[in-house]
Amino acid sequence: MPTSTAWHDDYAQEMRQLTKELVRLFGEWQLNFGNKAKAEDYPTQKAILWAKVIMHLQPTAKQWQQAKQRSILEEWPPSSARDLLALADTNGKSYPNSRQAYLDAAQRKYVHAVVYETARRVGFSDMRSKAEAITYPCWQQIYPKVCQEHNNGATFVLPQSRQIAHKHIPMSSDSPMAATVDTFLREFGRQSM
Repeated sequence: MPTSTAWHDDYAQEMRQLTKELVRLFGEWQLNFGNKAKAEDYPTQKAILWAKVIMHLQPTAKQWQQAKQRSILEEWPPSSARDLLALADTNGKSYPNSRQAYLDAAQRKYVHAVVYETARRVGFSDMRSKAEAITYPCWQQIYPKVCQEHNNGATFVLPQSRQIAHKHIPMSSDSPMAATVDTFLREFGRQSM
């Protein structure tokens, strides 16, 4: 059985390794995201703090690799260690990509209940009226939390549409209005179908 000193040494070594990986990842973000990820926003102290959070959350090796790989594909860098890990698949549940979910919500398309719930928390009016530079960073903070809540058993529901579907029924030639419509259309140089 390892002694507490051996455990502490293993923990310290793992922390150093994870911190180095995060510093490298932060560098990749600076290259990839340009002004959205400035060097002064990613000091070594942040890498150390994120390493502590990540070690506490204990992602699998696969989840950690997925999170790192997917972070480069996002439009903005993750704003916290928890947001970074949220990019990985959790427990096999599949949620829409954060960026695509944001774009869908901005168009009032809610493909999943977590997208609707996140849009509600960000604010429907803010999503419509404020700049993306304001709403997307907020989205990035809230969306992973909503996905995690859903993954932990929270229930979110998409609203039921109350809109009556439009059904086009062409006018038949024996309709009482057919002659009137034909006369009107002839005056404008067209014939009815």
